[in-house]
Amino acid sequence: MSVSLTTKPAPLLGDDQVARAVCGLRPCRHGGLRLETETINHKRVVHQYGHGGCGVTIAFGTAGIATELVRDEADTNEPIAVLGAGVVGLVTARLLAQSGYQVTIYSDKVGTNTTSVLAGAIWLPVGIEFGDSPEELQRKDRILRDSLQALRSLDAERYGIELLDVYEPFDSHTEDGLFGTGLIDPPKPIDAFPFPSNATPGRMFSTLYIHTPRFLRTLLEDIESLGVTIVHRHFDDQSQLDYLEERVLVNCLAMGSKTLFSDPNVYAARGVLVHLKPQALGYCVHDGYKYMFPREDALILGGCFQPDREDDTPDDEMVREILAHHRQFFGPVSGSC
Repeated sequence: MSVSLTTKPAPLLGDDQVARAVCGLRPCRHGGLRLETETINHKRVVHQYGHGGCGVTIAFGTAGIATELVRDEADTNEPIAVLGAGVVGLVTARLLAQSGYQVTIYSDKVGTNTTSVLAGAIWLPVGIEFGDSPEELQRKDRILRDSLQALRSLDAERYGIELLDVYEPFDSHTEDGLFGTGLIDPPKPIDAFPFPSNATPGRMFSTLYIHTPRFLRTLLEDIESLGVTIVHRHFDDQSQLDYLEERVLVNCLAMGSKTLFSDPNVYAARGVLVHLKPQALGYCVHDGYKYMFPREDALILGGCFQPDREDDTPDDEMVREILAHHRQFFGPVSGSC
């Protein structure tokens, strides 16, 4: 049985609304997330990377596991280093500090200057490998459950989190396994979109949406209040880690892990986004990697998933493709002509 929907506005997609195009590299990893500890010279390194485009979505879940690995190595009277200050590094530093550790973050880029800030973040963890062994699937369930529970527990206004409806066309359904866990209510079929559209309607569901700039700024406020120190530093090779006073390091360097820790399984998946002037639409559209997210500082149009491409400059051809897709989806009412 389909649901009836309240009318919602169509976005304005004319050239006069376009603010900029951006490009980010998702830090993916063949074989799934790396969450384990290894010895490098005299250091114990807890690895936590391979989040793909789901860093904001699952960081709290993976940080919980990383913190447990740190507890296996060090008491709270021992200082801990976190490498990287994207969303995964910030969430991990926050949790470690809340657990009683004195934490120092080492990174050449921090928070809103990292790739983490480029996109909007809908809680819909796709485009990431978790592995398929029984142990990995069990770990996946835990990561998803813990991350969603943590996000729901935060002050929604302060962190920039809200529950939004997501609409999908008929031929672009999200993998159903995400709904079978009970974390997201099952999608409902719809006979029509609540906004003008040329696409064939499919279904709708509701999930959390995280406004990444506010989310990252608030995480930085949190770690500052917890006494976490941030040191701006870039690491070119592993020998530089020897000069850190901390014996236990948590590696949240994402793409940086490919070279610094010689992991050939790390690869970049390029994504291009178009940022329009902000529009308070109150809903998302999800059509595979062509999506629309109403972030508070921009209306974000995606996108693409281009594996093994490490150039982070948006190309005009992809920008035109993204705009054309969304203008066709919403039709002339969007003001695209």
